[in-house]
Amino acid sequence: MSTGPEKPRHIDGRINQIGTDDLLKAFGSPAEDLAGLRAFVGARMQRPAWPLPDPADGVLEAAAPLLDGVDVTGLGKGRSQLYGFHYLGWLKPGVDAWLLTGDDRYLQAFERHLDEWVERRDSVTGEWPGLDVIWYSLGTWARCRNLLPTLEVLTPSSLSDRAWGRLVATLVGGARWAYDEHDVFRHGNWQLVCATELLHISAVLPSLVESAAWAGRARERIEEHLALDIYPDGGHYERSPGYHGMVLSALQTAARIDSEVAGHPRYAAMHTWLRELVSSGGWVPHLQDSGIVWPAAMLERGGSLPLELPLATVLPESGYTILRSDELRAVINHGPHIEHELESHSHRAVLDLVLDGWGEPLLWEAGGPPSYDDPGYVSWYQSGRGHNTVLVDDRELSTDRQVSVDPLVDTGPVAVFNGRHHGNGLEQSRTIAMVREEPAYVVVTDRASGPHTFRAMWHALHPWQQVGPLAYAAERLLLLEAGDPATTVVGTAEGTARRPVLESQTAEYGPLHSLSLERSSGDFTTVLVPYADDVAVTRVGGELLVTNGPTTDRIGASTWIRSVDGKLSWATGWRVRELPSLVRSTEDITVLAESTRYDVTCSARCDLSVHATGELRLNGIVIDAAIENGWAHLTLPYAGRWTVESGDGS
Repeated sequence: MSTGPEKPRHIDGRINQIGTDDLLKAFGSPAEDLAGLRAFVGARMQRPAWPLPDPADGVLEAAAPLLDGVDVTGLGKGRSQLYGFHYLGWLKPGVDAWLLTGDDRYLQAFERHLDEWVERRDSVTGEWPGLDVIWYSLGTWARCRNLLPTLEVLTPSSLSDRAWGRLVATLVGGARWAYDEHDVFRHGNWQLVCATELLHISAVLPSLVESAAWAGRARERIEEHLALDIYPDGGHYERSPGYHGMVLSALQTAARIDSEVAGHPRYAAMHTWLRELVSSGGWVPHLQDSGIVWPAAMLERGGSLPLELPLATVLPESGYTILRSDELRAVINHGPHIEHELESHSHRAVLDLVLDGWGEPLLWEAGGPPSYDDPGYVSWYQSGRGHNTVLVDDRELSTDRQVSVDPLVDTGPVAVFNGRHHGNGLEQSRTIAMVREEPAYVVVTDRASGPHTFRAMWHALHPWQQVGPLAYAAERLLLLEAGDPATTVVGTAEGTARRPVLESQTAEYGPLHSLSLERSSGDFTTVLVPYADDVAVTRVGGELLVTNGPTTDRIGASTWIRSVDGKLSWATGWRVRELPSLVRSTEDITVLAESTRYDVTCSARCDLSVHATGELRLNGIVIDAAIENGWAHLTLPYAGRWTVESGDGS
């Protein structure tokens, strides 16, 4: 019985003790020694899916430690970093630097470290129970991904036959381990990426006796993962943009080899999923355990064409909703907690959101850690404290969230997301409404009840400065909360998070500034306005009044009415039977009223009254409607979307 995340240990001499005779047999004994085998393999080797690119900037700096000497055991690394060290990403720069300079010192350093690593690797013990440091899914995948492309240039090089044989034996041993391990489907990124490199090595080294069997098993697992591990909306099972990118990159390797992968609809959907999440700055936010992803090169490599993005996108299986205006964007998380081989990559927050605009983060979150060995990994990066959410009694959210989300409301100028969850042992609801017309902004309404302490958390890249009662500015973002200052305890703190660096398309860690609003009621109404300072929020009856310069918005539970300089600009409502002084209906409708035009969506036949004068047109057709006291009465004959216009038709 397994005590770890993979099968019980199945490492034997055919995996980690492959000598010259064993290696010759692996290729069908075509030669008598390594030199002959090297010539045989070199004549039959196929090009890797992604041949080594021209060495990039920073290669010599990356290779410099090899000239000084690297401890090949990786001892002293953290619990998780030790495993990553044995992916041998640090060894490959020796080949890159040799190609760039022609200096054999780099090739000799590569050989010396490879020899020592092979001799000492199996003496290294990791801290994850039941998980070998060398022979496990990510290790065999990453070493093949890093080193298989080097065979093309190292086979005809001055690298010794001994080192060449050890390199090939390492790759063959890893493939054998992966073949034995992955004989049945299991969820997660480990198996899928491992299968893609099993397919890759079988294509690059077709003269291996086991090549056909490896390819067959790899194709089986890849096909199963495309069906079961990639959601219909294109997202990867674990809901992390970073791991989505890792899996998609691996599948792009498989697609170069297998046309069925390249033509699979889920493969195409994975590219679309990334495009949906790309900000105007070219990056994808670090949702769940993820870094900031810059997907342009990956999307281009996959042949994905740019999309004209809609004003709103719902990724229902992945659990993300994206609301867009011309510049402002909100990404809302409402997905499930997903298990993992070791530790879940899902964070302890739901119905949380991030805002960005003009290429930059506005409302931000902690995202993924620098390393899974970071002491703040669980207490900050994964914790609800590092997210834009409402905490209850400072507890962490349960993995059983019981999330439900209403159909998205989109009336054109206003989009409304509404959801609820029970992850803290009680129902908490959150409504996120975005007004798209300038001045564009977001209103977040939280509701919960019970004898608890509720703490609304908000995070930005700049310090929060108080500018009024429950009003705070974080340089590019103004936050106003419509509650009672007397019953609210306000706090600020500082954590850490990645931030995108547009000029270099990288990310760096820096301060993340937290604002907390604590009270005994779970009701919060928070207005988030970018690049503004002349904003006031008041309550009038049951409505919220937001004044921003000459613009006044009157916001109800299901209505939004905008006036500019005291004159009505437009009014909209959803699941309503009335917009005061504008529209009345016998059934619930969604409506947008602008001047003398009404766009109405109904779910059944209904009678409608609209404020109108003159000729009345329904979907462009003049109708004979009764008009009395400024109200026109008509019937919408069946469910659908209708346009009602009044006036002289000019």
